[in-house]
Amino acid sequence: MKLIIVVAKSDNNAIGKNGELPWHLPADLAFFERQIEGCYLLSGRRSYESEQGKDIFKGRDFVVLTRRAGYKARGGKVAGTVAEGIEIARGDGARRLCILGGAEVYRQTIGLADELIVTEIHTRIDGDAFFPEINPSLWEETKREEHAKDGENPYDYAFVWYGRVKERGGTSYQEASTHA
Repeated sequence: MKLIIVVAKSDNNAIGKNGELPWHLPADLAFFERQIEGCYLLSGRRSYESEQGKDIFKGRDFVVLTRRAGYKARGGKVAGTVAEGIEIARGDGARRLCILGGAEVYRQTIGLADELIVTEIHTRIDGDAFFPEINPSLWEETKREEHAKDGENPYDYAFVWYGRVKERGGTSYQEASTHA
């Protein structure tokens, strides 16, 4: 199973403010939908409960991470840890697990992921949730699509794909689990 982090972040790594996206970028929303097509989803509870989350999880297989005992996710499963969530997805036969945040989930999974799909929003945002730094000794950019702001998208932005650098360290979760 391939673990893929999908995130939109500003130049200062902000990903959220007050539990919501701190920008409106229709091109990113369309891109995001294309990237998670066919993915089993993994998300923290607050991201799942967010305004955006109300649409994302409908009709999809997903696991919500929470420490709340007895929590129910309509149409999905619940796990108490990242490892448990990954194992649930694997047990359900997932081939691709898209990790959707929030900040703590990204922090816990960036060392496990096989790929990062990042929308870079070229502005600094006043946020309260941040994506971890992308360490260039662990990740290499494999593709980039730059886009200029327009009438619907108020910021310049880029869609960027990163692959794990294998020869410099880091075994992916997928590789580690196949050798266990």
